[in-house]
Amino acid sequence: MSDMPLGPAPRWVGAAASIIQRLPAGRYRAMNWVAARGADPFWARMPADLGGALFRCDLRDPLMREVCLTGRYEPQETTLLQQLLEPGMTCVDVGANWGYFALVAAHLVGPDGRVVAVEADPRACRTLRANAARNHLDHISVVEAAASDRPGTIGLQAYGHGADDLSNFGLTSTTTIIAGGSRFEVAARPLDAVLDQVGIERVDVLKMDIEGAEARALAGLERRLSASAIDRIVLELHPAHLRDQGSSVDAVVSLLRGHGYAAWRIDHSPDAYRWAAQMRGGRETPASLLAPYRDGDHLGEWPHLLWTRTGLEPRA
Repeated sequence: MSDMPLGPAPRWVGAAASIIQRLPAGRYRAMNWVAARGADPFWARMPADLGGALFRCDLRDPLMREVCLTGRYEPQETTLLQQLLEPGMTCVDVGANWGYFALVAAHLVGPDGRVVAVEADPRACRTLRANAARNHLDHISVVEAAASDRPGTIGLQAYGHGADDLSNFGLTSTTTIIAGGSRFEVAARPLDAVLDQVGIERVDVLKMDIEGAEARALAGLERRLSASAIDRIVLELHPAHLRDQGSSVDAVVSLLRGHGYAAWRIDHSPDAYRWAAQMRGGRETPASLLAPYRDGDHLGEWPHLLWTRTGLEPRA
């Protein structure tokens, strides 16, 4: 990440965002067409209902430009967090990237809550820390590590071929599926140890998106899972990446079922995306986004699940 001071978003970016966010369809096409115009990195602002925090934006980064120009990333999960998180709660974001969900969570839990952002990519961590500092969010703790089942060092590689530290964040160990990116040696740590370090025993919401390393990361959370110290888990599963790393969706499902969790499928259909992308205000019920998951149900190629302990099922 460059040390050059950043300025505010160009006026044309704000004008384009206001138009794109009102489009009934074609937001991605419009977003990519506008972003192709190019701009030096700048400070963009999150939507008001997500806290209005500033974040370092480079339009070459697909996640950054999506938040900047559409106002949301993964709007279904964003809406869920708005429903699930309340002031004073604790949220853990595993695979935090540059901090979109960490910034959302920090707003929702407020200064009396806690947010732990765990990220393996050192480039993303630098941006994440800069975003937290720029907004004086002292209740965000950034941990630079890969969540795993045991401590050590693991080799990961970046997505894509770009060597530019300003874009293309994200690391994976799925080398037989993703090839060509820069290599990184990063520290691997069990999440139980990470949470011990930052002084957190119980977690209200844990969000995890780590490109196929879910099975290892959850194994490293065994103590808290066994103690029912994690109330809800928003989990993105990557079946092909899991297989590439010697595990499976069935193994992850079995592990969480064994700890007494019930699962809900998060609707990622185009209709659900459009509905969630247009939501503003924050307290809408997510019931229409969720359906109970029963063993044997087809999850598809890229499942997103909400796991809850008994008594903490989603409100209808």
